[in-house]
Amino acid sequence: MAASSRAHQLLEKAAAILPASDEDLIYKGIAAGVSERMITLKKAIVRLREKHGSLEDLERKIQTEGVLPDDHTLYTDLLEWRAINHEPAELLHIFDAL
Repeated sequence: MAASSRAHQLLEKAAAILPASDEDLIYKGIAAGVSERMITLKKAIVRLREKHGSLEDLERKIQTEGVLPDDHTLYTDLLEWRAINHEPAELLHIFDAL
C-alpha cells in the first residue's frame, strides 16, 4: 500500500501543477508505457528476423533439425516470437480503451 499511496500523492501534486487532470495524467502514462512496449516488441522482432529470417523459417528449422538437448535457444526464440505476435493486439486494445 505504501507504493500506491506514494503514487497517489505524486499524482495529486502533478495534477495540481500541470495543466492536466489526474485522469489525463494516468491516460498519458498508460499510453507512454504501451508505446514503449510496442517499440521493444518491434526491436525484438527485428532481432529475431535477423537471426532466423522469418517465423516460418524458424519453425521449419526446428522441424528438420530439432532442438538440441543442451541448447534450447531455437525453441526459446520460437516461444518468444509467438508471444510477441500476440502481444501487440492486446496492447492495441489498451489504446482503444483510452
